[in-house]
Amino acid sequence: MKSPVNMHRVAAGFTLVEVLVAVAVLAIALSAVIGAMAQQAKNAGYLRDKTLAVLVAHNRLAELQLEQELPATGRSDGEVQMSGVEWTWRAQVTETEDPYLNRVDLEVQMSTRPDAVLATLTGFLPARR
Repeated sequence: MKSPVNMHRVAAGFTLVEVLVAVAVLAIALSAVIGAMAQQAKNAGYLRDKTLAVLVAHNRLAELQLEQELPATGRSDGEVQMSGVEWTWRAQVTETEDPYLNRVDLEVQMSTRPDAVLATLTGFLPARR
C-alpha cells in the first residue's frame, strides 16, 4: 500500500507552454525598451545639433554687431565650422520703422542637410547712415 505522502506529490517546474509565454512576454518588453532607447538617442542627437545651430546664430549676430562697417540691407550667407560640423547661415537685413535700427533675421542649417533649418534668430543693429 502507498503512503499518503506519495499520493499528494505535486509536479514542480514549468510546462513548455508556460516557458514559451514567458519568453514571448520578455521579448515584447525588451523590444519596447530598445525602441524607446533608440528614440532617446535620436532625440539627443537632434538636440545637440539644434543647440550648436543656435550658438552659430548667436555668434554670427555678435560678429555683425562688432563689425566696423554696418551691414547693408539685403540677404547674405556664409559658412562656418563649429564643433567639427560645417554650418550654413543666411542673414536678411531689413529696415524698420525706426530709421536708426535695422532688423536682422538669421537662419542656420547644417551644410549636409540644407533642407532643414535648425535655428532662427532675430536681432537688431544700428542702421547705416
